[in-house]
Amino acid sequence: ITVKNTLRSVLPSLGVVDTLPPGFKYVNGSGRVDGVKIAPSVSGRQLRWDNLDIGYNKEHRIELLLMVGAGVSEGKYVNQAQVIDITTVAPLSEVATATVRVTPDPDFDCTDIIGKVFDDRNLNGYQDSGENGLSGVSLVTARGLISTTDKYGRFHITCADVPDEDRGSNFILKLDERSLPSGYRMTTENPRVQRVTRGKMARFNFGATIHRVVRIDIADGVFEPQTTDIRLQWRQRLPLLLEELKKAPSVLRLSYLADIEPESLVGNRLETLKKEIIGMWDRAGAGYPLNVETEIFWRRGAPVGGR
Repeated sequence: ITVKNTLRSVLPSLGVVDTLPPGFKYVNGSGRVDGVKIAPSVSGRQLRWDNLDIGYNKEHRIELLLMVGAGVSEGKYVNQAQVIDITTVAPLSEVATATVRVTPDPDFDCTDIIGKVFDDRNLNGYQDSGENGLSGVSLVTARGLISTTDKYGRFHITCADVPDEDRGSNFILKLDERSLPSGYRMTTENPRVQRVTRGKMARFNFGATIHRVVRIDIADGVFEPQTTDIRLQWRQRLPLLLEELKKAPSVLRLSYLADIEPESLVGNRLETLKKEIIGMWDRAGAGYPLNVETEIFWRRGAPVGGR
């Protein structure tokens, strides 16, 4: 703290009051005035040095050490100092401030994130023997931190989060699917959320692979007029679809070519057909989760009349 007299006169004996940030403590014996060890009087969070004689254009330099208390969390804290009249305790200067930032300790407070993005060829969500990592894939945190995998598919984010000290915190990490190699799709959850703990490392692994895509093109003629009921002759063909899907892990894509039917009816038809196929698939116990994608194309470019 530097106190300087800029007035053209000698000031009477003054005092300097220093107000500590909440949670900070004065280190006994650390007070110095112009290099001379002078202890302040301590009252709560306030330190006070009295009887400072300051002539014109002269200054005093006060030095002290503060200790961060156990209850202080990460963030900015402000120390305040002011010159007072020691007789009336009236302020004789503006309040000077200095800001200190408390940062997390990398060993005890931070959580590092490690992980791998791999070619999940058998779609089981785990990296098995022979499944290599995918390089150049980007992963993004909720704070905007970005990490890119190396040639082995590995990534690392240093001090990705400072979890709650008592309960830990949820941490979310998302893989940017646009950065995957051409033709690859996710086989694991994305984004992924895990509970993280202070000072402990967390692992996030993501699987992706080239999927076999089975596409079914449908239109109004597949359904009974103005309903979501599939015509009998087409319903009898669904078991053949399941046999094709069983040949290898696949993604089913339902593509609807719409014309003048209402937009809401088209959506309901796709959803009904999707649920029926998934239900048949689950009952058949075919061995892998079936992912069904839907898309709509309008013969006239858009629903008629905006319906």
